[in-house]
Amino acid sequence: MLTTNEIIGQNILTILNKKSLTQAALAEKLGWTRQEVNKIVHGRKNVTAQELKEISDALNVSMEELVKESAVNENIEPIKLFMGQVSTKEAQMGLLHTQKIMDMVLFHSQVQENKSKLMKEWDA
Repeated sequence: MLTTNEIIGQNILTILNKKSLTQAALAEKLGWTRQEVNKIVHGRKNVTAQELKEISDALNVSMEELVKESAVNENIEPIKLFMGQVSTKEAQMGLLHTQKIMDMVLFHSQVQENKSKLMKEWDA
């Protein structure tokens, strides 16, 4: 389940990708720093109603479009959601490589979390 901040961030990323805009371009339109926009896009900052209004105006979309939940985004691979769609073969290979690394990290994390349970089952 995504938080409201994460939903807003994903919607902003989707809109930026559709409009072929960067986070830096959005920051410039808003008169904010890239770091401020980055925190919002990644759900690490609570967005005020005023900020939401400013973002919707800058992107020429409704505030509702920024806060709507979409089941589609939950099914997108995190790397592709973060990086957006890419067009070059090299970038596609880079995303694929990054996804494999992320899968290995998650697997390792799950093994560490369940280490004691796995060891008990092994010893039985």
